[in-house]
Amino acid sequence: MAVIVVLELMEPADARVILASEEPVEPSAVRQVHAAPSDPDVPGDPGPTTVCGRDTAAMLLEHWQPSGPGQRWYPPRWTGRICPTCDTVVRTG
Repeated sequence: MAVIVVLELMEPADARVILASEEPVEPSAVRQVHAAPSDPDVPGDPGPTTVCGRDTAAMLLEHWQPSGPGQRWYPPRWTGRICPTCDTVVRTG
């Protein structure tokens, strides 16, 4: 499964502000980091739900690719904000 990293923001309005300003996401704006399967119709975009079942529509895409096999599925800067269900599914999947 291709994993797409998405950010669940504290406030849905934050996504519009972040996208409009193209500023880097501040860690304080992120509630949790989730994994989503790739959308089969639009490679590189997340599917409609995360692997833990949350809707990705209000989430922000994190452009991240592991550097190689066996690497973590998420950027190191988000350690501590990872959804435990997504992490378990990705690691055992």
